[in-house]
Amino acid sequence: MHVRTRADLGVPVWALARHAGPAARAVSAYKDRGRPDLAFPIGAALAAGVDALRAAGEIAESSERPTVLVPAPASARARRRRGFDHVRGLVDVLAADLAGSVPGGPVAVAPVLEVRGRVRDAAGLGARARADNLSGRIRRRPRGTLILATPGAPSTVEELIGTPATVLLVDDVVTTGATAAACVGVLGEGGLRVDGVLGVTAA
Repeated sequence: MHVRTRADLGVPVWALARHAGPAARAVSAYKDRGRPDLAFPIGAALAAGVDALRAAGEIAESSERPTVLVPAPASARARRRRGFDHVRGLVDVLAADLAGSVPGGPVAVAPVLEVRGRVRDAAGLGARARADNLSGRIRRRPRGTLILATPGAPSTVEELIGTPATVLLVDDVVTTGATAAACVGVLGEGGLRVDGVLGVTAA
């Protein structure tokens, strides 16, 4: 479903479901309640969402362009608390599902963003506070960052910038859109045009 965010991203935003009921409980259990195994069904659901966007003509078919998945970055503090990078876990499952589908297509996982410095827990923050919390803290990783790619997909930052591709920023929960807006902005400044933002749920 299309999502309207308070922040102006300049690109479409989609989510699989509203952040309520079973969907919200699944996301919460996955990232904060010791259920990393839920990455598999959630990642598969994201892959089905990508298929639906292709079928609707929202994004290019897999045969037309490589699909590049950029995980929304987590702070070092959040990764330590959870014991893993929860969005990267979802993206890895999503990429494997897309690459193994029939018909398949070139897929790349590009973890080219990071959070530097201290940020507050965004829970309970409004749109302005979320934007201020992230201001200047989302940065591009070095050009040597490892990109995992199947044959035909860009495998270096230089190739990523120079190859026409469907670039999706992936996050778990889209709220005000502040995180996504910061990420899209940083990627654009680095020469990477984002085609859309895909979240598991939208609050």
